[in-house]
Amino acid sequence: MTPRQRRLARRLRQLRVNAGVGIDDAAAHIGCKHPKITKIELCRLGAKPEEVRQLCELYGASRATVASMVDLARTARARGWYQSYDDAANPENIEFVDLETDAVAVSAFQVDLVPGLLQTPGYSRAVIRAGHPDIGEDVLAQRVELRGRRQDRVLDGALSVWAVVAEAALVRAMGGRDAHVAQLRHLIGLAALPNVQFQVVPNRAGEHMAMGVPFSCFRFDDGSGTVAIDHLSGTFFLEEEKDVDRYRLAFHHLCGVALSQHDSLALLRRYTEEEHSEWELRS
Repeated sequence: MTPRQRRLARRLRQLRVNAGVGIDDAAAHIGCKHPKITKIELCRLGAKPEEVRQLCELYGASRATVASMVDLARTARARGWYQSYDDAANPENIEFVDLETDAVAVSAFQVDLVPGLLQTPGYSRAVIRAGHPDIGEDVLAQRVELRGRRQDRVLDGALSVWAVVAEAALVRAMGGRDAHVAQLRHLIGLAALPNVQFQVVPNRAGEHMAMGVPFSCFRFDDGSGTVAIDHLSGTFFLEEEKDVDRYRLAFHHLCGVALSQHDSLALLRRYTEEEHSEWELRS
C-alpha cells in the first residue's frame, strides 16, 4: 500500500466517525457488505473514486473535502517522485515526504535545528550523519539528495512554509564553520521568498506550549491536516482533528512568543556575522 492509500483510509474512517455514521449504514449507502467498509478503513482494500465520493457526501463533508478525497482516491496507487528513494529512506521518511508533497502549507517548529525543508546539503549531511552514525556513504548521499529535492516546491512557490525555531537552532554549528555559516545565509535568502515566513523564539521568551517538542503541521487543500513528530526511532503521525487542532494551537502560541519576522531576520543576520568572527577566532 502507498502512503496515499493509507492516508485515504485513515481520512475516510475519521470522516465517518466524526459524522456518527455506522459501518452498516456506510456499506448500505454504496451497496456493499459490512466487511468492505472495514477493509477500506484498514487499508486492506482500495476504494474507487465514486465510492469515496458517495461516502464523503454521506458523511456530510464539504465540497472541498469531497473533491480532495476523490482526487486522492484517483491518485492513491500512483508512486510519487520520491518513491525512487525507497531503498535509502525508511517508510516514515517516505510518508513524511508524501504528506509534504500533497500539502499546500507546512508549519514547522524545531528546537535546535533548522527544519529539514530549509536545510542546505552540507547541513543536511551533518544532521543525518549525527542521527545515524553507521550510515553508508551511498545511503547518506541519497537521503541528502531527497531532502534537497523537497525544497523545489518551496522555491517555485507551490508550498507555503512557516518555520519557527528556537534561538538555539541558530547557534548549533552543525557540520563545522562553513556548513553552519552557509546554512544561516541560506535561511536569509529563503526568508525573503513571499511563501516563506520565518520566526525565532528567543531564549528570553521563557516557557511556551511546545517546549521540547519539535513538530510539523501539514495543511491540505480542503483544510484538513496531519501532524508529524520525529523521535529517535522514526516518525509518528497524528490525524485526529482534536490532535491536529492542539498542535495548530501550539504553533499559533509559538508565533505569538517568537520575535516578529523583521526582528527574527535581524537576529539571523547578527548570528551570521558573529558566527563568522567566532569561528575565525577558534581557527
